[in-house]
Amino acid sequence: MRIVRSIFPAAFMLAWAIWLSSCQTARIAEADPAALQAVAALKVETVALMAKAGEPFAQHQAEVDAVNARMSTAYELAASTPNNELVAREWVVMRDPERNLYGGFVKRWQANGAIGRAFREEASAQVAEGFDYIICLEQAKRSGAPCATGLAQ
Repeated sequence: MRIVRSIFPAAFMLAWAIWLSSCQTARIAEADPAALQAVAALKVETVALMAKAGEPFAQHQAEVDAVNARMSTAYELAASTPNNELVAREWVVMRDPERNLYGGFVKRWQANGAIGRAFREEASAQVAEGFDYIICLEQAKRSGAPCATGLAQ
């Protein structure tokens, strides 16, 4: 009985220490003001491009390619930054042609030739919200405040 009493506190302390070490907050990348500015500018450019989707896709192929290239650059930057997996994952979702954000919108625009106004407005609102989440993640690196929603959910 005496052995059990002396082992229990040690076992409890070991279990508590293991649990405490597993509860560390996730490390996040350092704040990058240039990345934040780039995301905000890309949001404006993307939403403006989506507004043109009532016109034939072929007329805007070069603009789409330019936005795609900037999004790829943003993803590569996020993915190559240590402790920045969440931002990189959100860029994957934004660009995915099988999802309902920018990538899916462009795929539909290309397939249909043009997009109706109601769909354009709803889709651009969703894409803007997705950009707002990425912007929130970038700002949270500085402030530590959590972001309410995410694209990857």
